[in-house]
Amino acid sequence: MSLTVADHLARSLVARGFHRCFGYLGYHVEPLPQALLRIGLDVVIAASETGAGFMAQGWSLASGRAGLVFCAGGPGLAMLIPALQAARAEGFPLLAIIGQTSTTGLPSFQDTGALGSRDRELLDALQIPGLQIGSPQELPAGLDLVCDALAAGRPAALTIPADILAAPWSAIDGQSLLSRHAFDWHRPLTGWAVPADPLSVAQQPTGPGGYRAVVRALLATFPSGTLWFGDAGQARHAMRMEFEGRGLPLFDCPQSGPMGWAIAAAIGAAFHDVERPVCCFTGDGSAQMLAVEWVTAVQHHLPITFVLAVNRVLGGPYGRLQASGAQCLSHLPPVDWCGLAASMGLPARRVEGAQEIAAALEALPPRGPRLLELPLPARDPEVVAPYSLSPSVS
Repeated sequence: MSLTVADHLARSLVARGFHRCFGYLGYHVEPLPQALLRIGLDVVIAASETGAGFMAQGWSLASGRAGLVFCAGGPGLAMLIPALQAARAEGFPLLAIIGQTSTTGLPSFQDTGALGSRDRELLDALQIPGLQIGSPQELPAGLDLVCDALAAGRPAALTIPADILAAPWSAIDGQSLLSRHAFDWHRPLTGWAVPADPLSVAQQPTGPGGYRAVVRALLATFPSGTLWFGDAGQARHAMRMEFEGRGLPLFDCPQSGPMGWAIAAAIGAAFHDVERPVCCFTGDGSAQMLAVEWVTAVQHHLPITFVLAVNRVLGGPYGRLQASGAQCLSHLPPVDWCGLAASMGLPARRVEGAQEIAAALEALPPRGPRLLELPLPARDPEVVAPYSLSPSVS
């Protein structure tokens, strides 16, 4: 069987150290995941492009390697933008390979060219280094350029038309995609440091029924070596306050704070080491965005505990809108989260407070994904957003 451009691109990615890819299928990019499977690279199909991008970031944080994600352009790229924006803001090395309409312009469905959504202009606006591939001959140099960006700790993108991906490959002047030495970006697993602050409210006494009590109960229950992920809002703030000075790695998005990031990123991290427990503390606002990715954790039987704080409000807006009398805008609809989890095959249990967490975890399966749901205050006065502790990203 003759090799295609997608086959050689897949071989080059493996040669440069990539061995897992996250993505979402679409006509314009499908030659690539097929080629990745043929060469033996692990391909994870997420429930959405957004989830796939966040998973690639979580895997990157856990593995110390650059993340790899693919999707189709147009509406597919639009769904990936939250992940690309977070990668740029936080300094995550993420390579996105985005399929484009064929050079013939057909089929025009979900067109991404000049008459469509103009993907290259979107990437430029996000300040994502990348290259639009117009012919197979441009691929070797293009891949070198984007890997240089990854080595600098930045996201990068390649946009490639579907017919070029599917075209037969022939070496150009003796050059192949494997000509350059393997890309070798790596950093040790440390998480974002949460430095001690002598003026921090973290030293104040903590009551038994709030977010910080939940974090303390989780820290007392989970073993050493657990990977911790905190989602936007009070869950993340409480984790930062309790992790302060403990020397534990905590993964979050302190600069961009996308809601639901921790749900998908924790899933990506779990793919790196299926023996290492992962705990994600999130809220019902974030779950309304990306709880659909729970099914990915179930499908692959990953060792993740999702801890879901339910208060039926968007905590930040709820507090800020109090003076104007417009708090109703921040209200969330009721959701049977345990029922939703059960529909996906995710074992779930509802508890009433931090004091029940240890027993509830004992009652749930010890391996594989699981969910704890518990009610928490709409606005916890013990939780202060510790933005002053956020690391700066150059």
